[in-house]
Amino acid sequence: YKYKQTKDKSIRVFSYKILKDTLGFGKRLVIWVSGCPFRCDGCIVENLQDIKAGKEYKDFFEVVKPLLDKVDGITLSGGEPLFQANELLKFLNKLPKNLDKMLFTGFYKNELNDIQLKCFNMFDLVVEGRFEKEKMGNFLYRGSSNQVFSSPTGKYRDILDILYTLPSAGIEVEVRDNNFYFYGVPTKNSEIEEIKKRLISKGIKLL
Repeated sequence: YKYKQTKDKSIRVFSYKILKDTLGFGKRLVIWVSGCPFRCDGCIVENLQDIKAGKEYKDFFEVVKPLLDKVDGITLSGGEPLFQANELLKFLNKLPKNLDKMLFTGFYKNELNDIQLKCFNMFDLVVEGRFEKEKMGNFLYRGSSNQVFSSPTGKYRDILDILYTLPSAGIEVEVRDNNFYFYGVPTKNSEIEEIKKRLISKGIKLL
């Protein structure tokens, strides 16, 4: 990849939604940011690779602040959250210190620059590493077996070994405004297509 992060003065967010257990423990506000330098083969959200996808926010914290009392934690995904590390750090610094924080990143810790590392170290649970299509499987919160768990704050340090033994948390499906949405980490390449076929068989039209 050509560069590690943007230099924008605002953060680009594709979407956000409250989910339960699908992308982190408990009821969580999941935020999908825009832009990713990795372009992994088999990426399940290619449209989020574009940094111009989604919406630009000058102060995204004010947007989600009313939701924070309704959740057990927050999860950052994408796209690549650390691609927007400058603005992400500002956002993280405004979050309540006791709010559980989880990160999905294609970077490994030893690849991070200083500001990315500052962001990384604020998370309680992190899934690190590029997605590798040929290593897909039935893993909790991991798309491929090469990806690793870490707990920068130490909160989950004692259970990291256990997390590797757990199966996928599954996928949540939503059909809204004639659009098909899925949330979670697929266990195989064909899983999303199989879900689409089932919806169509139930008489749901997918555009």
